[in-house]
Amino acid sequence: MKNKYVIMLGTLAVIALVLAVLTYQNRSDELRAEATDIAARKYKAAIKEEVPELSAVKDGPLDVPLLNQMDAPRLYNGCEVTSLAMILLYAGYDVTKNELAEQIPYVPLQYDNGLRGNPNKGFVGDMQNGPGLGVYHGPIMDLAKKIAGDKAVDKTGETVKEAIYEPLDQGNPVWIVTTVNFTQTGDMETWETPNGEADVTYSVHSVAVTGYTEDTVLLNNPYGQKNQEVDRENFEKAWKQLGSQAIYIDK
Repeated sequence: MKNKYVIMLGTLAVIALVLAVLTYQNRSDELRAEATDIAARKYKAAIKEEVPELSAVKDGPLDVPLLNQMDAPRLYNGCEVTSLAMILLYAGYDVTKNELAEQIPYVPLQYDNGLRGNPNKGFVGDMQNGPGLGVYHGPIMDLAKKIAGDKAVDKTGETVKEAIYEPLDQGNPVWIVTTVNFTQTGDMETWETPNGEADVTYSVHSVAVTGYTEDTVLLNNPYGQKNQEVDRENFEKAWKQLGSQAIYIDK
Protein backbone atom coordinates (compact mmCIF):
# COMPACT_ATOMS: atom_id res chain seq x y z
CA MET A 1 0.00 0.00 0.00
CA LYS A 2 2.86 2.31 0.92
CA ASN A 3 4.49 1.75 -2.45
CA LYS A 4 1.25 2.62 -4.21
CA TYR A 5 1.02 5.82 -2.18
CA VAL A 6 4.58 6.74 -3.08
CA ILE A 7 3.88 6.03 -6.75
CA MET A 8 0.72 8.13 -6.58
CA LEU A 9 2.63 11.04 -5.04
CA GLY A 10 5.31 10.71 -7.68
CA THR A 11 2.71 10.74 -10.44
CA LEU A 12 1.08 13.81 -8.98
CA ALA A 13 4.48 15.51 -8.74
CA VAL A 14 5.19 14.74 -12.39
CA ILE A 15 1.77 16.07 -13.41
CA ALA A 16 2.37 19.22 -11.36
CA LEU A 17 5.77 19.64 -12.98
CA VAL A 18 4.30 19.20 -16.48
CA LEU A 19 1.56 21.74 -15.71
CA ALA A 20 4.15 24.15 -14.39
CA VAL A 21 6.23 23.74 -17.54
CA LEU A 22 3.16 24.23 -19.75
CA THR A 23 2.11 27.29 -17.77
CA TYR A 24 5.61 28.74 -18.07
CA GLN A 25 5.68 28.00 -21.79
CA ASN A 26 2.27 29.62 -22.33
CA ARG A 27 3.35 32.68 -20.35
CA SER A 28 6.56 32.85 -22.34
CA ASP A 29 4.54 32.70 -25.56
CA GLU A 30 2.33 35.49 -24.26
CA LEU A 31 5.34 37.62 -23.35
CA ARG A 32 6.92 37.00 -26.75
CA ALA A 33 3.67 37.94 -28.50
CA GLU A 34 3.41 41.07 -26.38
CA ALA A 35 7.01 42.03 -27.16
CA THR A 36 6.41 41.45 -30.87
CA ASP A 37 3.29 43.62 -30.74
CA ILE A 38 5.19 46.42 -28.98
CA ALA A 39 8.00 46.21 -31.55
CA ALA A 40 5.45 46.37 -34.38
CA ARG A 41 3.81 49.45 -32.88
CA LYS A 42 7.19 51.13 -32.46
CA TYR A 43 8.06 50.31 -36.08
CA LYS A 44 4.80 51.76 -37.35
CA ALA A 45 5.34 54.87 -35.25
CA ALA A 46 8.84 55.28 -36.70
CA ILE A 47 7.51 54.94 -40.24
CA LYS A 48 4.80 57.47 -39.46
CA GLU A 49 7.44 59.93 -38.26
CA GLU A 50 9.33 59.53 -41.53
CA VAL A 51 6.18 60.46 -43.49
CA PRO A 52 4.66 63.31 -41.46
CA GLU A 53 0.95 63.85 -41.57
CA LEU A 54 -0.04 66.77 -43.76
CA SER A 55 -2.90 69.18 -43.40
CA ALA A 56 -3.98 68.02 -46.84
CA VAL A 57 -4.10 64.44 -45.56
CA LYS A 58 -5.84 65.07 -42.24
CA ASP A 59 -8.41 67.55 -43.50
CA GLY A 60 -8.78 66.44 -47.11
CA PRO A 61 -7.33 68.11 -50.22
CA LEU A 62 -7.06 71.88 -50.43
CA ASP A 63 -10.21 73.48 -51.84
CA VAL A 64 -8.57 75.04 -54.88
CA PRO A 65 -10.92 76.63 -57.45
CA LEU A 66 -11.22 74.45 -60.56
CA LEU A 67 -10.75 76.06 -63.97
CA ASN A 68 -11.25 74.25 -67.28
CA GLN A 69 -8.93 75.21 -70.11
CA MET A 70 -11.62 74.21 -72.60
CA ASP A 71 -14.21 76.63 -71.22
CA ALA A 72 -14.80 79.69 -73.40
CA PRO A 73 -12.66 81.51 -74.24
CA ARG A 74 -10.94 78.20 -74.93
CA LEU A 75 -7.24 77.60 -74.45
CA TYR A 76 -6.77 74.33 -76.32
CA ASN A 77 -3.17 73.95 -75.12
CA GLY A 78 -3.44 76.19 -72.07
CA CYS A 79 -3.00 73.75 -69.20
CA GLU A 80 0.02 75.60 -67.78
CA VAL A 81 -1.58 79.05 -67.47
CA THR A 82 -4.90 77.50 -66.37
CA SER A 83 -3.16 75.63 -63.54
CA LEU A 84 -1.24 78.78 -62.60
CA ALA A 85 -4.51 80.71 -62.48
CA MET A 86 -5.93 78.12 -60.07
CA ILE A 87 -3.14 78.46 -57.50
CA LEU A 88 -3.16 82.27 -57.84
CA LEU A 89 -6.92 82.38 -57.24
CA TYR A 90 -6.49 80.18 -54.17
CA ALA A 91 -3.88 82.62 -52.85
CA GLY A 92 -6.30 85.53 -53.31
CA TYR A 93 -5.20 87.03 -56.65
CA ASP A 94 -7.92 88.03 -59.10
CA VAL A 95 -6.80 86.49 -62.40
CA THR A 96 -8.22 84.54 -65.33
CA LYS A 97 -6.59 81.91 -67.48
CA ASN A 98 -6.98 84.05 -70.59
CA GLU A 99 -5.39 87.10 -68.97
CA LEU A 100 -2.38 84.96 -68.12
CA ALA A 101 -2.32 83.54 -71.65
CA GLU A 102 -1.99 87.09 -72.99
CA GLN A 103 0.99 87.83 -70.74
CA ILE A 104 3.07 84.69 -71.30
CA PRO A 105 5.82 84.93 -73.97
CA TYR A 106 5.43 82.82 -77.12
CA VAL A 107 7.95 81.12 -79.40
CA PRO A 108 7.32 79.33 -82.72
CA LEU A 109 6.73 75.60 -82.82
CA GLN A 110 9.31 75.48 -85.62
CA TYR A 111 11.59 78.12 -87.12
CA ASP A 112 12.31 78.55 -90.83
CA ASN A 113 15.81 77.17 -90.31
CA GLY A 114 14.42 73.91 -88.88
CA LEU A 115 15.10 74.66 -85.22
CA ARG A 116 12.28 74.05 -82.75
CA GLY A 117 10.76 76.25 -80.08
CA ASN A 118 12.16 76.14 -76.56
CA PRO A 119 9.54 75.79 -73.77
CA ASN A 120 12.07 77.26 -71.35
CA LYS A 121 11.72 80.58 -73.22
CA GLY A 122 7.97 80.74 -73.81
CA PHE A 123 4.89 78.85 -74.87
CA VAL A 124 5.76 76.80 -77.94
CA GLY A 125 3.20 77.17 -80.73
CA ASP A 126 -0.46 78.24 -80.61
CA MET A 127 -2.00 78.00 -77.14
CA GLN A 128 -5.51 78.96 -78.14
CA ASN A 129 -6.16 76.60 -81.04
CA GLY A 130 -3.02 74.57 -81.69
CA PRO A 131 -0.80 73.16 -82.87
CA GLY A 132 1.26 73.76 -79.78
CA LEU A 133 3.41 72.07 -77.18
CA GLY A 134 3.62 73.87 -73.85
CA VAL A 135 5.73 76.05 -71.58
CA TYR A 136 8.08 75.20 -68.71
CA HIS A 137 8.59 76.69 -65.26
CA GLY A 138 10.87 79.59 -66.24
CA PRO A 139 8.31 81.74 -68.09
CA ILE A 140 5.56 80.59 -65.70
CA MET A 141 7.66 81.70 -62.70
CA ASP A 142 8.34 85.10 -64.33
CA LEU A 143 4.59 85.58 -64.77
CA ALA A 144 3.82 84.38 -61.24
CA LYS A 145 6.36 86.86 -59.80
CA LYS A 146 4.85 89.66 -61.88
CA ILE A 147 1.55 89.03 -60.11
CA ALA A 148 2.52 87.72 -56.66
CA GLY A 149 6.01 89.15 -56.23
CA ASP A 150 8.16 87.37 -53.67
CA LYS A 151 5.19 85.18 -52.71
CA ALA A 152 5.90 83.15 -55.86
CA VAL A 153 8.34 80.35 -55.04
CA ASP A 154 10.09 78.16 -57.62
CA LYS A 155 11.02 74.74 -56.19
CA THR A 156 12.10 73.20 -59.50
CA GLY A 157 14.90 70.68 -59.17
CA GLU A 158 14.31 69.91 -55.50
CA THR A 159 13.09 66.62 -54.04
CA VAL A 160 9.42 65.73 -54.33
CA LYS A 161 9.07 66.22 -50.58
CA GLU A 162 10.59 69.71 -50.68
CA ALA A 163 8.92 70.80 -53.90
CA ILE A 164 5.40 69.40 -53.50
CA TYR A 165 4.59 67.77 -50.16
CA GLU A 166 6.07 70.39 -47.82
CA PRO A 167 4.25 73.30 -49.52
CA LEU A 168 1.04 71.26 -49.26
CA ASP A 169 1.84 70.85 -45.56
CA GLN A 170 1.76 74.62 -45.30
CA GLY A 171 -1.57 74.88 -47.15
CA ASN A 172 -0.18 75.86 -50.56
CA PRO A 173 -1.25 74.06 -53.76
CA VAL A 174 1.56 73.46 -56.22
CA TRP A 175 1.80 74.05 -59.97
CA ILE A 176 3.71 71.22 -61.65
CA VAL A 177 4.53 69.73 -65.06
CA THR A 178 3.71 66.07 -65.69
CA THR A 179 2.21 63.93 -68.47
CA VAL A 180 -1.41 63.56 -69.54
CA ASN A 181 -1.52 60.03 -68.09
CA PHE A 182 0.40 60.93 -64.88
CA THR A 183 2.98 58.23 -65.53
CA GLN A 184 6.29 58.05 -67.36
CA THR A 185 6.07 58.43 -71.11
CA GLY A 186 8.08 56.69 -73.81
CA ASP A 187 7.93 59.52 -76.35
CA MET A 188 10.44 62.01 -74.96
CA GLU A 189 12.37 63.90 -77.63
CA THR A 190 15.40 66.19 -77.57
CA TRP A 191 14.83 69.29 -79.70
CA GLU A 192 17.47 71.56 -81.14
CA THR A 193 16.38 75.12 -80.35
CA PRO A 194 17.95 78.56 -80.79
CA ASN A 195 18.91 78.33 -77.10
CA GLY A 196 20.34 74.82 -77.08
CA GLU A 197 18.74 71.43 -76.51
CA ALA A 198 15.38 70.96 -74.79
CA ASP A 199 13.81 67.67 -73.68
CA VAL A 200 10.13 67.63 -74.60
CA THR A 201 7.13 65.37 -75.14
CA TYR A 202 3.76 65.94 -76.76
CA SER A 203 2.34 64.13 -73.74
CA VAL A 204 3.24 67.10 -71.53
CA HIS A 205 0.56 68.38 -69.15
CA SER A 206 0.31 70.74 -66.19
CA VAL A 207 -1.92 70.54 -63.10
CA ALA A 208 -2.39 72.09 -59.66
CA VAL A 209 -1.59 69.56 -56.91
CA THR A 210 -4.06 69.86 -54.01
CA GLY A 211 -3.13 67.04 -51.63
CA TYR A 212 -1.86 63.50 -51.24
CA THR A 213 -2.18 60.30 -49.27
CA GLU A 214 0.25 57.44 -48.72
CA ASP A 215 -0.60 55.95 -52.12
CA THR A 216 -2.20 58.72 -54.16
CA VAL A 217 -1.77 62.33 -55.23
CA LEU A 218 -4.78 64.61 -55.59
CA LEU A 219 -4.85 67.34 -58.21
CA ASN A 220 -7.01 69.83 -60.05
CA ASN A 221 -6.81 68.77 -63.69
CA PRO A 222 -7.48 71.72 -66.04
CA TYR A 223 -9.34 69.31 -68.31
CA GLY A 224 -12.16 69.78 -65.80
CA GLN A 225 -11.63 67.34 -62.91
CA LYS A 226 -11.33 68.56 -59.31
CA ASN A 227 -9.20 66.64 -56.80
CA GLN A 228 -8.53 63.80 -59.24
CA GLU A 229 -6.73 60.91 -57.54
CA VAL A 230 -3.74 59.39 -59.33
CA ASP A 231 -1.18 56.78 -58.33
CA ARG A 232 1.53 58.45 -56.26
CA GLU A 233 4.48 56.36 -57.42
CA ASN A 234 3.69 56.85 -61.12
CA PHE A 235 2.97 60.53 -60.57
CA GLU A 236 6.37 61.09 -58.95
CA LYS A 237 8.17 59.26 -61.78
CA ALA A 238 6.43 61.35 -64.44
CA TRP A 239 7.13 64.57 -62.54
CA LYS A 240 10.83 63.74 -62.30
CA GLN A 241 10.96 62.75 -65.98
CA LEU A 242 9.64 66.20 -66.91
CA GLY A 243 12.35 67.97 -64.95
CA SER A 244 10.93 68.12 -61.38
CA GLN A 245 9.21 71.45 -62.08
CA ALA A 246 7.19 72.99 -59.25
CA ILE A 247 5.95 76.47 -58.27
CA TYR A 248 3.69 77.60 -55.46
CA ILE A 249 2.32 80.88 -54.12
CA ASP A 250 3.11 81.35 -50.44
CA LYS A 251 0.00 82.63 -48.70
